[in-house]
Amino acid sequence: MPTIRRITLITVSVCLWFLACVGCGSIGGPASASFASVTIENHSLAEIASATAKVFAADGYTGGMSGTGRMIFQKGASRATTLSRQGLFDTHSGAQTANRVKVDIVAMGETGYRLQCTAYVVRDAGDLLETEVPLANIRSLPYQSLLNKVKKELK
Repeated sequence: MPTIRRITLITVSVCLWFLACVGCGSIGGPASASFASVTIENHSLAEIASATAKVFAADGYTGGMSGTGRMIFQKGASRATTLSRQGLFDTHSGAQTANRVKVDIVAMGETGYRLQCTAYVVRDAGDLLETEVPLANIRSLPYQSLLNKVKKELK
């Protein structure tokens, strides 16, 4: 009996540790800033938007400005992603899954901006009933890399 209690205690401890490490995206700042972000100093919103569009286009994304300080980019997902999200029959029937990135340019004081994004897998992309599924923070590395390229482009 003590062994079962010990295993339960260890399991609960590991779960609590995991939750503490992963945390909630809204703690400590906007969720999109915790997914992927960079700070850019001494450049205008227009310069940042132009560099962002250039970097995302070079990576195969289409899209651009969708409002003041907001950009949306999208590209088709891999066949494997479509298969996992749509299933064999729908994939064979031509269903489309896309990767969508929503980028925000947030003013920080007089001379700086935070370029931040969130990424989604979009099931039935372009359809009236499309479904956006946000990617977990653990999958942010490729998007952080894109934002780092934007910052480098502006130097």
